[in-house]
Amino acid sequence: MRRLPTTSPQRFGKGSAFRRARRPLIGACLAVAALTTVVVPIADAATADNPSSISELQAKRAAVRRQRASQAARVNALKATDQQVSGALSALDANVNAQQSRLEETERAVRQAESDQTAAEKAQTKALKELDQLKVDLRSSAVDAYVSMGSSAGMSSLGSGNINDTVNRRTLLSVQANSNIDLVERYRSVQEDLAIQKDAATSAAQRATRKKGEAKKRLADLDAAYKRQQAFAIAVDNRVNAALAEAQSLASIDSQLAGSISSRQSALARAVAAQQSAAAARNSRRRAAGLPVAQGRGGASSSDGGSSSSGGGDSSSGGGGSSGPPPAIVGAGSIVSVGGIRVSASIAGNLQALLSAASAAGISFSGGGYRDSAGQIAVRRANCGSSNYAIYQASASSCRPPTARPGSSMHERGLAIDFTQGGRTLTRGSVGYQWLRANGSRFGFFNLPAEAWHWSTNGN
Repeated sequence: MRRLPTTSPQRFGKGSAFRRARRPLIGACLAVAALTTVVVPIADAATADNPSSISELQAKRAAVRRQRASQAARVNALKATDQQVSGALSALDANVNAQQSRLEETERAVRQAESDQTAAEKAQTKALKELDQLKVDLRSSAVDAYVSMGSSAGMSSLGSGNINDTVNRRTLLSVQANSNIDLVERYRSVQEDLAIQKDAATSAAQRATRKKGEAKKRLADLDAAYKRQQAFAIAVDNRVNAALAEAQSLASIDSQLAGSISSRQSALARAVAAQQSAAAARNSRRRAAGLPVAQGRGGASSSDGGSSSSGGGDSSSGGGGSSGPPPAIVGAGSIVSVGGIRVSASIAGNLQALLSAASAAGISFSGGGYRDSAGQIAVRRANCGSSNYAIYQASASSCRPPTARPGSSMHERGLAIDFTQGGRTLTRGSVGYQWLRANGSRFGFFNLPAEAWHWSTNGN
């Protein structure tokens, strides 16, 4: 019997049909490849034409906030206006939040890269197992093909009576050939998938390493932001203590002004307390998630870190851990009355000269000077607690309502005066203020810029 031509469609039976069916699929793949070739450059070109991507805009915004925070940290919390202090607190808080957001964004990128790496490695493992199985299947198919080919060698000698048997054998050989083709193509496909997953795993690992480095840097940036915020908050707390003590001193002279001071400083104290609470909550969440926490306390504002209070260098008892009252002020001397104003004897001569010079200029001053701290201790006990720590060390913002620490005012040393003129507290528009501004320093008195009426030996 004549062999069929090898080019005949019947030679491979279903194999030819399989290849014909694949042609549309191959054409579709080529079309997709061509489309990808066109689309990718377009996307790249769009990115090149638009450099202000989201990440770049976020980086620019973070840089602006860092600059504002840097400027805010230079604000003198003791001598600036309440508005300046409030703005500085907001700028520092915004910087901390921005650094926190950037850190969390980078940590999410790290987790995503690690997840991608794990998925790619699992896909590699799966592909390797499939390749091993395909190798076994190919060996088995090769053996079957060899056996089938060997058994068909004598088919040409068969008589016409065996034509059905011959057709069946050729059909079996065609199926076997198609099966081999499918196995080989699947093997190649899995090999390609394996190479792709290897590249994906390597890329993800590199991305994770890069993002971890970024996360480390951003954690350092957050730590720096926390420390700036903390240092300023401590200074604000000292300011609150001084201002609240000033309000206590003014209470007998100008109750309305004293109430206004207390209200404004209470708002600042609440802002500092809110920073403390937010920082504690952030750190708690990060610890619970097993993430690193910035070293700065982010707004913890109390005197227990050794900071000096605002009373012109009088260190509070918190610096050394003492639980008793502040030490006596060396050189403060006894308290005397000069023109109805009680001050330390050490500045009595200076005040007398100032009052005489002002009187010669037609200006009559009065005011309040020394104030006993016993009353402040009683108020602290009522508002802050009865322990020695609560009375002498706890920050003003920890009390309800905020209450200054004993010893935080220059008035308690007899080294500060709240001047009045004609029974009214001085303002920047008053004649008395203008005269003191021009002449006060000649007599050793300096103004606290935030308070026109308050003059002391050091401007605090």
